[in-house]
Amino acid sequence: MGKRDSRVDAVFADMAAPQHPGAALLVIDHDEIVYQQCYGFADIEAQRPITPDTSFYLASMSKQFTAMAVMMLAEEGRLGYEDRLPAYFPQLPAWSADVSVRHLLHHISGLPHYMEFFSSHDGIPEWTRDVDGVSNADVLERTAGLAGLQFPAGTQYFYSGVGYTLLALIVTAVSGQSFADFLKVRIFDPLGMKHTVVYDEARPARHKLAHGYWEDAGQFRRWDYPLLTAGDGGLFSTLDDLFLWDQALNGESLVPRAALEQAYTSGKTNDGTSVGYGFGWITDVFPYCNAAEREQLLALGGPNLRHAVHGGSCVAYFNYVMRLLDSRRTIIVLTNHLGVPGPRIRAHQVAEILFGGKERIIPGHPLAFRPGETA
Repeated sequence: MGKRDSRVDAVFADMAAPQHPGAALLVIDHDEIVYQQCYGFADIEAQRPITPDTSFYLASMSKQFTAMAVMMLAEEGRLGYEDRLPAYFPQLPAWSADVSVRHLLHHISGLPHYMEFFSSHDGIPEWTRDVDGVSNADVLERTAGLAGLQFPAGTQYFYSGVGYTLLALIVTAVSGQSFADFLKVRIFDPLGMKHTVVYDEARPARHKLAHGYWEDAGQFRRWDYPLLTAGDGGLFSTLDDLFLWDQALNGESLVPRAALEQAYTSGKTNDGTSVGYGFGWITDVFPYCNAAEREQLLALGGPNLRHAVHGGSCVAYFNYVMRLLDSRRTIIVLTNHLGVPGPRIRAHQVAEILFGGKERIIPGHPLAFRPGETA
């Protein structure tokens, strides 16, 4: 592990302030941890600091695990990417016959977010109360009540929580196991991810939990995660476990390399337009720059800038993972409070500090924000 770098610490200086929630940073280069540092408190009241084995809510970073479960079942021939929803959910209306598993993975299904099914409040206490205890079964029930899709399947990109919740339910239907049990038996246990759990109706224990905090009138107020949904979110994990996950993504212990490349390959709409989202990963860094910026990026090294990224955010948890695919480098930032800037910008700042050169993003221009990335 690399020696401590004051320039990196400066990126997280606000998180290291007294009585402050914080952040966990992990930097990996060719399967080796080259930088790891934790800042601030997992529990302000108990004065418990964040450590590499502190559990954070991953929020939408969970989608990469859902996609992996689907890929594993597809590789075994137990489901197909072109399977339509009625094969798994006969209770859904006629519109579901137009939606495939692939549509769900790429967020081109026409299905909505599901939070609006349960709450219209903007206030954190009110919203938390409204969604408390909401499960995958509840999401499926409300989805069955939809009169139709937001747009014809395959014609547009819309980042959909419903879609990835349905994918988790498909994994359950195909495997005969709960989504949590499938991930534990097929992914977490084989990889040694002993502190990663799906937080569902079983309400499993979470190892050394980083409590969430939101700021109100200049004070940090503790926020307890209320949902029981999984697939679009639902996972709690640690830096230690995410290091093991990253190693698996560089190998073939879960699916063959050719299959995994699908995760990092952008989906396309019916007219062939790339949507910038693969299977659980945001892809194609170049399209989110203008032509002049793209030329600058190419001049800095071209293919070495191929990224797969994802964020995750929910009230008090804001996270980001960036995989520099061709140079096999990964940066992960987990936080239990919305700091400014967010983890996406901090991750890119760390990349420039530690790697520079071909891993640089244009100075002052971290990648344009997209849903799923986190601020």
